This record gives sequence, C-alpha cells and structure tokens, in this order.
Amino acid sequence: MRAIQKHNRLNPLRHVLITVGLTLWAAHPQLFPNTELYPQKKPAKMLLGNERFVSEFPSLLRGKRLGLVINHTSVLPDGTPLLKALHQRGIKVSAIFSPEHGFSGIEEAGISVDDSTFNSIPVFSLYGKTHRPTMEQMRHIDVFVYDIQDVGTRFYTYITTLKYILEGASQAQKEVYVLDRPNPIGGQVVEGPLLKDRHQSFIGACPLPIRYGLTVGELALMMRGEGWVPEDVDLLVIKMDSWKRDFFWEDTGLSWVPTSPNIPTAETCVAYPGIGLLGGLIINHGLGTPNPFLQFGAPWLDTELMSRVLAGGQEYGIALETISYTPLSLPGKVLHPPYENRTCQGLRIRILNKAKFLSVRFTLAVIRALRRNHPSEISPQIETLNRHFGDDILVYYLGGQISFENMTAKIVEDEKSFLDQRQKYLLYD
Repeated sequence: MRAIQKHNRLNPLRHVLITVGLTLWAAHPQLFPNTELYPQKKPAKMLLGNERFVSEFPSLLRGKRLGLVINHTSVLPDGTPLLKALHQRGIKVSAIFSPEHGFSGIEEAGISVDDSTFNSIPVFSLYGKTHRPTMEQMRHIDVFVYDIQDVGTRFYTYITTLKYILEGASQAQKEVYVLDRPNPIGGQVVEGPLLKDRHQSFIGACPLPIRYGLTVGELALMMRGEGWVPEDVDLLVIKMDSWKRDFFWEDTGLSWVPTSPNIPTAETCVAYPGIGLLGGLIINHGLGTPNPFLQFGAPWLDTELMSRVLAGGQEYGIALETISYTPLSLPGKVLHPPYENRTCQGLRIRILNKAKFLSVRFTLAVIRALRRNHPSEISPQIETLNRHFGDDILVYYLGGQISFENMTAKIVEDEKSFLDQRQKYLLYD
C-alpha cells in the first residue's frame, strides 16, 4: 500500500489519467475494442511443424513423391508457401490435395471445387466430385504431407479432410506426415456435447465436442488411437516448438491468414464454435457483414431486452453493443445470408477476455433467451442443428422435452469424459 501511495504522490497526473481510463473502460468497453481484461502474453518464439519439416527434411523421404494436403494457409511464419519452400530445396512435389474453399481458399462455403493444376502439378479437389482421395489419385504419390491451419471447431471441415486422408493412406499403404500448427483458440477449453454417431456427416465425422482444444497433430493421433481411422495408418506428427496449451493465436507471434472467406481474423475463431450454431435457428450470425460470427441479429430481435437478460455479456468476458445492420450478398463470401437486404436489430460482441469467453455456453444462453422472449419467431432447422450441435438434446430443449439445466448437465458430462479421453494424446503442456 505504501508503494502505491508513494507512486501516486510522485505521479499525480498519471494516477488521474489511469483512474479516468479504467472508469471509462468499465463503463464503455466498446470504446476499447482491442483491450483485454488481462494483458496479452509476450509472443513466443515458435517453430511450426512445417518449418522443422523443411529445415530438417527427413532423409527417408529423399526421392519420394510427395502429395501435399495444403491450401493458402500452408505457409511458413515468414509467409513463404510450403510448396515454394520445398521447391527451393529441390524437393519434388507430385500432387496437391485441397480441402473445402479450394487451393486458394477463396471459394464460398459449400461450393464444389473442380480439379486443376498449379505449375504443372495436379491439384485434386477434396471438395468436388469426391471428398476422399481416390486410389487413382494416390498412384501419383508415395507419402502425404498435411499442413492446413484449423480453427479448433468440430464442424469446420478441414479436420474431416484430415480423417479421410488418414483413411485413404491406410487403404493405399501410404505414409502421412502431419505438420503441426497451433489451435488458435487454445488447448485447454473443451465445450459442447460429443458428436453422436447418428449425426455424423462431412461437417462432423468424429465423436468430438464442438470445441476440442487439440492441435491438428494431436487430433490425428487421437483419430488413430481411438480407432476413428484404421489403427495401421503410418502416421508421423512433426511437432511445434514452444507452443503452450494456454496460448491463443495472439500469443504465438504469428500473422493470421484467414482460413476461409468468413473467418477473417483469429478473433473470429473464438466466437465461431458457439455463434456458428445460430444459423440453425434462422438468426443472422454476422454473415453478409464485415463481422461474421462476431454479431447476430434479426428484424424482430429486441436487442435491449436481450442485452439485459445476458447482463451485457459480462459473465462471459465480453461486452455487448446494440447495433442495426443489413446483411448483404457478398460474392466469394456468402450469397443470400439470413435476412438478406433486411434491416436487422442485433448485438455486436466485443471480446475482452478470450480465456473467459466460452462461446458455446454464451450461445446456449442466447438460445434460452430467444426461446423465452421470441418463441414464435425462431425457426429451428432440426437437421442443421443436430449436425452442428452433434446431439439431439438442443432440439429436445427447444421442443420442451428437456430442461435447460438437464441439457447443460449432460453437456458437462460429455466435456469431462472427453478431457479424460484425450489426455494420452497431448503433445504439449
């Protein structure tokens, strides 16, 4: 206390400025959109799996034909594409396999992508005529190398492509190297129910919670170890150096490359696991705006009431700002978003503390408020909700067949079970 008093006497003006600043921040957090409640960690000096793969290229792969599973995110920290880095070292790439959104990452979600070529290298689309590598395609290669940035959410299809690559590699007896990358929303938090078998699809192919807190390398090991892919697949994970489980993207010191047209920032990834569910209720979740998944609304939404019910978001480490906006068709991002060309009343999410913002929990609170206050306006799309949520219990809750408390208790059980199940696959502290 003496030290504080002495500091104040020596710097009275600074003390006043700090006090005023904190008061403003508490009352109007939207004025400080880039301020977090807790200071950001100093960015670590990290090595990605692809850096290690290029600089320590395995001698066993010399002369082998590589099949890269890549897209526009497959870059080294200095921005050099993995393909170019390998070419500069005289390493032969015989084929490229690309996921949803295509090799360039610019195709709208759900749009089929054709095969093509890049610098005379065949590019096989795994989001076109087939979602799986075919035996004919795999005749071009001896080994798969997977290097795609993920977003840490079960219903983002890049991890289904990973599963299909592991299955194809087992069938064709090919090795798979997974070049590990950070989970941009951390490796500690797990949220949501486990995906049930009856709801498996291309947007959810493994019994994971919505937010699973694994790197892509850890996930690949878990797929094999739990028998979600053939256990005989020849898999090697090239680890990162210096990544920690409590890191968010900003803690890595890496530049963000938008993983798809509607995930423009690393901050978007934090909101996506929860807010992405609102499309199943025909709520506009920011699509057709500059802030996908960081705002939501509808023409009929009572934003003042919703903000009060949600206590302004304070419990979740966020601030909620009432807004009015009009979703538009944005070629290359989204065509015909919910409530296209109609004025929506909405809430904008300002994330103040990423570690505290549990987006699935927050979205369930939003859904409860919608059910109570706008029961006749929401339109549950049962198949869409079940595929994304992974379990019928959300639809049961909306239909009055289960209480909110029983639903959340079941989710907590699944989360605890998964935390135990994943423990033996963790590569980082």
